[in-house]
Order: sequence, then structure tokens, then C-alpha cells
Amino acid sequence: MRIHTLARWATVTVAAVLAVAMPAAAQARTWSVPTSVTVKDVSSLTTDELEDTLMVEINAARVAHGLRKIWTFDVCTDDLAEQWGARIARTGLFEHRDQNEIIRKCHNSWAGETLVRGTGLTPADMVELWLDSPGHREILLSPRARRAGVAITRDSQGRTIGVVNLVRHG
Repeated sequence: MRIHTLARWATVTVAAVLAVAMPAAAQARTWSVPTSVTVKDVSSLTTDELEDTLMVEINAARVAHGLRKIWTFDVCTDDLAEQWGARIARTGLFEHRDQNEIIRKCHNSWAGETLVRGTGLTPADMVELWLDSPGHREILLSPRARRAGVAITRDSQGRTIGVVNLVRHG
């Protein structure tokens, strides 16, 4: 099984959380999720390219399970994902943000978060690990998800940290 192969070369910690709240009205600035990326060597990709690749992988998994793609990045949600990834990298505390904060600050009606931290992780590895975890799988494959915020960063120990916030606006 591929997970056992990953375990040999990656120390991975994964966590998931989701939240539901009442809708709020507001307009959010957005930009399009790429529909494909050409990856020759992920080690040569910029952080933005890695994040785009991660969303392409998430969308491939969603389509494979009969779900619609997530077509839009949300600026507010993405900023919060970036801040949370930086906080994890800075403090070493691998924990979830209260999803009600993402709902409230970004005027969402639903939010789910997946986290991963490890060495040697590619976007495909991250998605595979999340799909093998029931809580993560529920979030990545939620039919409620319509927009995303994604952060990939590294901590002082060289570990990759992935934060994905999937949301439904308003």
C-alpha cells in the first residue's frame, strides 16, 4: 500500500476539523483555481505553484468521486490559511483554527479545514493522506465546499505544512 511507502520516508501528522454556521451576506474577492498544471519536478515549484497543484489534485479526487470541482479561491479564506500555516511553522503548534472564525471573518456559511505536516510531501501525497483519513476525506469530498484557501509553507525543521480551508460562501 502506498501509505506504507510514504511512512518510510515521511513523518506525517494529519488533522481535520469542520464547522457549520448561519449564512452571512457579503461579497468576497476571488480568483480561479487552475484546471491543470504541468509538473516535472515538484521540488522546483514555487509556493504558489505547489498550492495550485494541490488544488488540482483535490479537484481530481473530487471529480473521481462524482463531485463538482472547486473553481474559486477566496482571498479572505486564502489569507487566513496562509496566516495559520505561518503560525504553525513559527510556533510548532499543530492545531486547528476555530472554523467559526473563518465563517465569521469571511462571511461563509460552512468551513472545513485539513492540515498536514511532514517531510518529503508532494501535493499528491497530501491528498492521498487526507483521503485515507475519514475526517479529512469528509472535508475534501464535501458537496458543501465551493471555494478554497490554501497554504503550503515550511517550518524551521524543514517540514512541509499544508493548510486547506474549504468553504461555502454566504
